Amino acid sequence: IKTNEKYKTIITISDEEDPKCFSRTQHDFTCFFETKDDGIYNFSYKIEDEPEEKSCSLSVQRTEEETFLHICTFPSDDVFLYILIHLKVAESSTNTTLFTRSVSVEDQFLLDAPVDVSLHNTDQAGELQATWSIQTKWETQVVYMIRYSSRRLVERTKKVSYISRLVSLVPGELLHFQIRVKHHLSKKWSHWTDPVRAMVPQSADDISLLCYTSDLRSVTCEWNENTYGRFTYKLFYKTSPSRATDWTECVSDGNLTGLCRFHGDESREVQVKLSNGSTPFSRTFYSQPFSVNSSIKPSPPGHLTGKLQRGRLCLTWDAPPLPLLAHLQYQVSYQPRQDADWATVFLTGPEAATCLEVPTGCRYRAQVRAKPNGAGYSGHWSDWSQEITGDIPTDTNAFLILCIPVLLLIVTIVFISMYFSKLKRYFWPPVPNLDKVLQGFLTEINRKTLDPIFTAKQFYDETPASVVVVVVKSEDEASGPGSPLVESDRLLSAAQGSSGGEQVDGSPEEVSPDYVTLSTDNVARCPKGNEYVYEQAGECGGLGLTDRVNQTTCHCSYTGKSFSVPSCTSSDHLNRSYLPLAESVDKLHCQVAATRGPGNLYVNF
Repeated sequence: IKTNEKYKTIITISDEEDPKCFSRTQHDFTCFFETKDDGIYNFSYKIEDEPEEKSCSLSVQRTEEETFLHICTFPSDDVFLYILIHLKVAESSTNTTLFTRSVSVEDQFLLDAPVDVSLHNTDQAGELQATWSIQTKWETQVVYMIRYSSRRLVERTKKVSYISRLVSLVPGELLHFQIRVKHHLSKKWSHWTDPVRAMVPQSADDISLLCYTSDLRSVTCEWNENTYGRFTYKLFYKTSPSRATDWTECVSDGNLTGLCRFHGDESREVQVKLSNGSTPFSRTFYSQPFSVNSSIKPSPPGHLTGKLQRGRLCLTWDAPPLPLLAHLQYQVSYQPRQDADWATVFLTGPEAATCLEVPTGCRYRAQVRAKPNGAGYSGHWSDWSQEITGDIPTDTNAFLILCIPVLLLIVTIVFISMYFSKLKRYFWPPVPNLDKVLQGFLTEINRKTLDPIFTAKQFYDETPASVVVVVVKSEDEASGPGSPLVESDRLLSAAQGSSGGEQVDGSPEEVSPDYVTLSTDNVARCPKGNEYVYEQAGECGGLGLTDRVNQTTCHCSYTGKSFSVPSCTSSDHLNRSYLPLAESVDKLHCQVAATRGPGNLYVNF
């Protein structure tokens, strides 16, 4: 009992009533009780079916708590199984009974606690395997009780078989584990073992461990080394995980960290683990067993281009260089405009092209990635291809489609307005304000009164009579095309080129461009109205202008002959600019027939 193991035994059964008893081998039996002084006590026992009571010599032992243990060790001849033993403790001086109790040796069988307790990985995340050892004599006759806990795992206690698999643990936490044992016939458990600790294995996802192949031959594994601090990890793999095969270390390139490659077999499964040491406190990450043809990660599609076709954005790209192109599917992610969210389109077919509906007049962004479609081959999405950007021009057809109805509406409104305007003029014609017209006419006459413009020529031949024609017109009317004054100027200029002139004293004189010679052979016509002709009666040598006359007389004389033209309409006035222009020839009267000779004919005098 002085040994540490004995003391643990006492602590284990300290909750029993006194005197406390135990057996280690079922051939020994020990009982004891505890007091605060080292007084003298009497210990006696009586085996059932025996007539006499026997006395046991007590030994005293001081404990660490300054108490005293009074211990009775039974002789081997008095140790029997399945027989009751009646115990009694009394003070020696007063013979006062302190404790009484009946026990059986088989019920007090106390085994030593298991040894070599340890925790091992099970090649699965969140699991540990607990192992220990006891005396081989009792391996088939004992039961165990374990208890374990971690920071986020509430303490659990349960009975288990010899080897226990601990499941449903919290990955990445330090687990505390203890165990005790008892004989299946006994009521006494051994004391708990000292706690053992180990780090619960984690999933490969906890460190972003991903293994894939892009050619069905070489397996590449990548992970994030900085997830749990700066540690150096080693990668191990094994094929056919269902078999008891050893782990093979993957030798990585010294220039690469967080990555390792090894040869894979398409027909066999592979499992990978990643560890930063071999101590119980080191972290270990396990992947699920996988086959090579189910862990394919294609290369990113290349040469992504976009073109506008029939109002849609059509994308094309180069498929990854794999022998299974017919088993690929694609995912297109695009942003139709800068302020919009990214949209995703899944393409189940192997065609490396698609067309998208995007708004016009916006800037787009797009990218694509590939993945096996699961029909015989499966795996992971590839990395995204290089992102492309571009501008979608404004759709002029759509603009015209929107504008045409507006234009038609405007044209219809204008047409209706014009139509109703014409109807209004037809039913309600505008009536001029005669007062304003006359007032404006008189004001214009007073403002633009001009001196008479005339052309004269004196003839000095043997013919006593001569004709002088005077044409008078206002400056505005004379300046217009086709007016009488302009026409007279044209005729005067023509006559100037064919006639000569003399001065009064008979000397030759250059013809003035302001007059012409009339011929009697011409036909003179007087219009009914709108004449601007003034006649001066007098000598050929004395030419003058009279005041404006209300009636104009057409009088013609020639050498040795004379004829008169009936007077024009008596209502003709000097200025009739508001009246119609000269009437047509067939409406003229007062005609004189004459043979056409040299000279010019005035249509309108």
